[in-house]
Amino acid sequence: MRRCGLRSIIILLAIAIVSATAFGITAEPRPMHAQRRVTRIQINDFALTDQNSTPFEFKNLAGKVVVVAFAYTTCPDVCPLITASLRQVQSGLTKEERKHVRLMTVTTDPEIDSPKVLTAYAKRYGAEFDNWSFLTGNLTALKKIWQNFGVGVERKGRGLDPKAVLADVRAMLREH
Repeated sequence: MRRCGLRSIIILLAIAIVSATAFGITAEPRPMHAQRRVTRIQINDFALTDQNSTPFEFKNLAGKVVVVAFAYTTCPDVCPLITASLRQVQSGLTKEERKHVRLMTVTTDPEIDSPKVLTAYAKRYGAEFDNWSFLTGNLTALKKIWQNFGVGVERKGRGLDPKAVLADVRAMLREH
């Protein structure tokens, strides 16, 4: 029962983050008439570099619930909110739950977001690296990952659009 509750919380958080990203955050409440869209897309394995300059392979997360955020460190608006929300999720997980849940932040600005920059960004938010990786790589590899997760990355001056998604224990994209 506890595991089901944890997954529900993570799914609800992912939906909230994606909704905030997609619809913008305003002070005025808006009636929500959108219906939930469930997707089941297989996530292809990929390799990137984490905040410690260590190779990272998605296949090593098999059997875990994975919350994936796409953001960049110089983002002035939504990215800090997404990162702070993921930190709250991380803080709410027990030691045992952390073994089954992985948080990932994948950069959408590899020109700036080196491992050293990602480490500083993560530390600003108090991220703990036992179950949270901040990832970067070359543009070609990242473009394939963005496409696999359905992330449309486009330049907006300095930086790109952020997004968050959820992959289940079978590496299937669940919420989009």
